[in-house]
Amino acid sequence: MRPLEILTLILIAGTLTALFTHKERKIFLYLLFAAIGAMSLQYFLEGQRWQFAFAVYLLPALYICHLFQKTKINFITKGFLSVWFSFSVLLPWIIPVFTLPNPSGPHEVGTELFHWVDSTRLEWFTDEDPNDIREIIVQIWYPAFKNAKMNPEPYLDFIDLRAKTLAGAGAIPEFIPGHLNHIYTNSYKEIPIINSDQLMPVVIFSHGITGTRHLHQAMYEFLVSRGFIVVALDHSFDANLTIFPDGHLADYRSNITGHPDSLNVRTMQMNTRVADISFILDQLDKIQSGKIESQINAKIDLERVAVGGHSYGGSTATVVSQRDNRIKACFSLDSWISPIPQETIDDGIHIPFLFMGRPTWDGSDYPGNYPRLDSLMAHSSNPKYRLIIKGTKHLDYSDIPLFSPIIGYVLDVGSNPAALTVSLINELVHGFLVKHLLGESNDIFDNAIDNDLVYQIQ
Repeated sequence: MRPLEILTLILIAGTLTALFTHKERKIFLYLLFAAIGAMSLQYFLEGQRWQFAFAVYLLPALYICHLFQKTKINFITKGFLSVWFSFSVLLPWIIPVFTLPNPSGPHEVGTELFHWVDSTRLEWFTDEDPNDIREIIVQIWYPAFKNAKMNPEPYLDFIDLRAKTLAGAGAIPEFIPGHLNHIYTNSYKEIPIINSDQLMPVVIFSHGITGTRHLHQAMYEFLVSRGFIVVALDHSFDANLTIFPDGHLADYRSNITGHPDSLNVRTMQMNTRVADISFILDQLDKIQSGKIESQINAKIDLERVAVGGHSYGGSTATVVSQRDNRIKACFSLDSWISPIPQETIDDGIHIPFLFMGRPTWDGSDYPGNYPRLDSLMAHSSNPKYRLIIKGTKHLDYSDIPLFSPIIGYVLDVGSNPAALTVSLINELVHGFLVKHLLGESNDIFDNAIDNDLVYQIQ
């Protein structure tokens, strides 16, 4: 909960106690007015959200009870108000305005957004327009100097549009994600990049099916604050929702359950995703040369490029690592191995490769996921790592565990504390990149693996 929400609830608790216990109601009225004042400040400074509505309407209810039960509050009223107050505390707690972890590195985080069109590729997702060409939204995060006068970027843009599609992806009511407009990142729009004589290594990240570039920002900021440039995209029509600058949308069209030619569709989908990553590499080359204007002009080390991804994004990263020799390292977060073509499995990955994931896929729709991963790893060259993080499930490898302390009851999130899991995954990815992309000799990766929650499969 936010500070003024906490203050308001403390004052409401005091007001409720005074109403129940003090025959002389002056203390009750003083506390009531103080609670109203705190709530007013909360509304104007932090912004109202639906989870706080129980607390808002409790205050006039307390005053009405004070008017009509002047000498003593009866037992039924006490019980009713106590339950009401419990909901006032519970809702903001279980659906909080969460904060992203402090990146904690030496650099601030800048970000910029691009709308790129690949005129060499037709858009096969849009059957209604045979002349449509592929376009994507790409966001870049980079080490920067902070401008003290600027506010950080919101966690999600266009929340009014995204709330419905996010709720649909999670099978939850549409109003629940509406409070996400109050959540901010540690990133600042288009602030100046740091002065450095050294080129900066690059990480390109691919999201999962129904995902979005936004859902891994804790990792992006962690890496960027330590000197990496991170590039993430919305794979149009695979993403939950892609919103272009002129307002037109690419909705989610990748649910092919029951499709008579699903194998061919998945093949085309994978080829499109892989081509998106290679297209981004082409565009980064143009940024480096100055053909595309950006904060990172002439700052990119195109000889030190890694790619990573979560779920389907992990399989995308794996396949493009084999097909595009500009990529020097790959990490995969609880990757869905099934969409990886058999030729990729048989040929293996021959750059540094890190897989980390949940203990088992048994009980999922894809129980053969890890046997297929075993085959990929057997055909791949060292250095390669297969790490299991105890107590994790599929969505632990994103920001989603931060969304609520009870998120595991409604979504595929494990039993570990969110802050612990997010921090551990970030440290493992960072350590792997430092060791195998930057080639630096240190103990960051080994220390991250030496954790009671991590075990390595040889």
